[in-house]
Amino acid sequence: MALCRTAALHSLTSTRLSAAWALAEATARTAELSHLRVADLELDRARVWIHGSPRTEARWGRLSGWGRVQLERRIPELGHPADPATLLVYGGDGSAESRQASSCQAIGETLRRAGLTTEPDVRPVSVAAWAGARVLADTGRIEAAARALGCRSLDAAARLIGFEWRAIEGDA
Repeated sequence: MALCRTAALHSLTSTRLSAAWALAEATARTAELSHLRVADLELDRARVWIHGSPRTEARWGRLSGWGRVQLERRIPELGHPADPATLLVYGGDGSAESRQASSCQAIGETLRRAGLTTEPDVRPVSVAAWAGARVLADTGRIEAAARALGCRSLDAAARLIGFEWRAIEGDA
């Protein structure tokens, strides 16, 4: 993660990539990133309301300390004061598909800058998977990871984070 955080900070003035990465670390997928607005942030509580998508449930995403700082840097770049309806990652007025593609590109660009695009199992969704795996490691509960990821089933969460629960069950 540290390598990607550094790659997201590719310039002293641009905050788009680092904001996208911070939101992805909070479990937002590319389909969700493109809908997140200034009003969805509660920086004082280090969280973001992720609206969900056709494949995920709405939920609160936890911002890391680094992520919170990046979003605090991003908001002034969006205007003084930033309109609560302003999108955090996408700056245009394109279609939903265009917004999602742009969000995917932001995460993909960070992965490219970090030199990870040649890894066969690293994709933009890997950031959310990493965050979900961290929740599982911290809590020991797959249901906590599923809720954090907005997954509609425990199996879906386990697949996303690479958790082999059947192997554990067989050991009992």
